Amino acid sequence: MKPISTKELELYEKNNTDGEPSGPSLPILEHLNELRTKIIISFCVLFVFTIIGFCISKEIIRLLTQIAPQGTTFLQIKPGEFFFTNVKVAVFFGLSIASPVIIWQLVSFILPGLKENEKKTILPILVSAPILFCAGVLFSYFFLVPSMLSFLLGFSKDIILTSISIESYISFTLMIMAICGCAFLLPVVIFILANVGIVNSGLLFKGWRYAVLVSVISGAILTPTPDPFNMGIVSGILIGLYFISCGVLKICRK
Repeated sequence: MKPISTKELELYEKNNTDGEPSGPSLPILEHLNELRTKIIISFCVLFVFTIIGFCISKEIIRLLTQIAPQGTTFLQIKPGEFFFTNVKVAVFFGLSIASPVIIWQLVSFILPGLKENEKKTILPILVSAPILFCAGVLFSYFFLVPSMLSFLLGFSKDIILTSISIESYISFTLMIMAICGCAFLLPVVIFILANVGIVNSGLLFKGWRYAVLVSVISGAILTPTPDPFNMGIVSGILIGLYFISCGVLKICRK
């Protein structure tokens, strides 16, 4: 076997050290302890906001019932139905308000291992995602949900009186608000796909016909009412967000 010279050994050690990360590395136990701390913080924040949501849940329910068609009567059919409805509203409120903190705890755990350009990509996502979700929830509250309720509850108002279980009404309303909030996250999804190299603005503009078709189908699936007006609202939102995302990517040259 040919002996290794000192120069070759130094070159070998240099090549090995070049592939190692430059940042400080933590032992696995310290990583697990840090992850446990962040999970505990996330659960504590979620618990606190859920308690706050339960304290104001009656006011939230009162706001949600105000968008129902005039003359709608709300009933408590089962024992404790209104109480569990308050709990459901509190959990929805807690998740909505605490989600930015929970996501930040997760991101701050993986942030030290990301490259500088990846850090610059993830920060706009963290800022825009909660704003877009809240915009979707507000849009559904002021426009989409009242339109759906007017169609569903007012379809046969000249024949029957409208009485609905409070739990069913709140579940339906929260479901539509959550769906609309998630639909408004479409630009974030497209931005992520563009930054990992899956799509770009040219590809998105070229496939706009398929995007319109998928948006129409998604609007029909996500809308629980069969009327074309509400389906057109949801589909129009998705199409508008799609083209806005294409324009932003074009400006950013992604």
